[in-house]
Amino acid sequence: MQRNQAHDEAMGKCTNDFESSKLGGLTASSRIARADNGTYVSLATLMHSGERPLVWSLDERMRFKAQQISEVSTCGPTEIVRLGLASGRSIDAAAPARMLTIDGWKRLDELTTDARIAIPRWIPHTLHVTEMPHSEVVLLAHMIGDGSFVKRQPIRYASIDEENLAAVADAAKHFGITAVRDDYAAARVTSLRLPAPYRLARGRRNPIAAWLDELGLFGLRSYEKFVPERIFALPTAQIAIFLHHLWATDGSIRWDRTARQARIYYASTSPRLINDVAGLLVRLGVHGRIKRVPKAGYRDCWHLTIDGADNQITFLQDISSHGARGVAGETCLAELDTMTSNPNVDTIPKEIWNTVRALLPLRNMTHREFQAAMGTKFSGSAMWKRSPSRVRLARAADILDAPELAMLCTNDVFWDRITQVTDLGKQETFAVTVAGTENLVAQGVSVYAGR
Repeated sequence: MQRNQAHDEAMGKCTNDFESSKLGGLTASSRIARADNGTYVSLATLMHSGERPLVWSLDERMRFKAQQISEVSTCGPTEIVRLGLASGRSIDAAAPARMLTIDGWKRLDELTTDARIAIPRWIPHTLHVTEMPHSEVVLLAHMIGDGSFVKRQPIRYASIDEENLAAVADAAKHFGITAVRDDYAAARVTSLRLPAPYRLARGRRNPIAAWLDELGLFGLRSYEKFVPERIFALPTAQIAIFLHHLWATDGSIRWDRTARQARIYYASTSPRLINDVAGLLVRLGVHGRIKRVPKAGYRDCWHLTIDGADNQITFLQDISSHGARGVAGETCLAELDTMTSNPNVDTIPKEIWNTVRALLPLRNMTHREFQAAMGTKFSGSAMWKRSPSRVRLARAADILDAPELAMLCTNDVFWDRITQVTDLGKQETFAVTVAGTENLVAQGVSVYAGR
């Protein structure tokens, strides 16, 4: 998509506005990844609270480390554009905000569609880990997916999977509740009522209702649901358990025999829930793509898909699913283990070959000799036109004795692709200063937005 004249004029105005103050700009709604408690917080909230938390920031080796926000300042109304990415993520920012490319940090107005920018491939566990009782982790996952807890209605859970029903019934005992089973043969589904273990009078509430209320979930419809902050502070092993049981509700795992590939996704009508789950997957080194799936007469649905054999194997080994979908996951894993993976999801931008070509004369090596060492038939310039996998670039780094290339094979960055650039008009913007590294993760993208 080519940026039109109106867009260029808007970007130029944005540039002029900021050159006077020399501040980068993110919008008030931008959600920042915190390193201290693992949650995401908007810049508007930080401005209001005055809090300056630790955030995840890339160092010179593109590894995430915890760094302190030292300043958040307002920049006034500024022209904003939205970058849409192939992963389904998007970020709204002003021209001086910089995104990390394979050639370093570049201003937003220097980027075009098909350019690739850095998003987290993996984020470390939160610094202040807080465990939850196992039963609460399990029950919360199932209730978010297939539970009903609207006001003035009984708390229910529905499933066709006996293992899921058993998991919920067992977890409910943690609250002193005995699940009551209602079978609906015509609907081919079983419902579990989760009544309070005592008489509800004088302000006493169902303990599960009170717990969900404390988490901010009680009374929400399916399209309003989200992952509570407490989950983001869990140790990584418990996050895997949460995702394991969440996938058993609205997730899907199956082997497509025709296409000979695994189909793995999670579906929801809540875009916030989908983005929250994507953020949790990153903690386990799993990359998810977000896709809007419209259906006439219904609310839009959102799918979080797990693509690429290596990525799927990581998901199936470390997360998978409870119940019948977990059995399907074992089938997928067995099939994937017999196949040669095609690492076309997690690749390095093809511009890295410019660095390789620059190194060849320094190593007294011709293009033909280099391609032979790589085990590739000499094909002129064809080799330089494709993005290399991490494994392939690691081989080049070894041949050329180039640590700067080796670093790109083991860092914490996933190179996403810009698919769309949209003008949004003027919005209030903010500059964020992070001492030392000067970057943070906003809206799931690594951004330099400081002074």
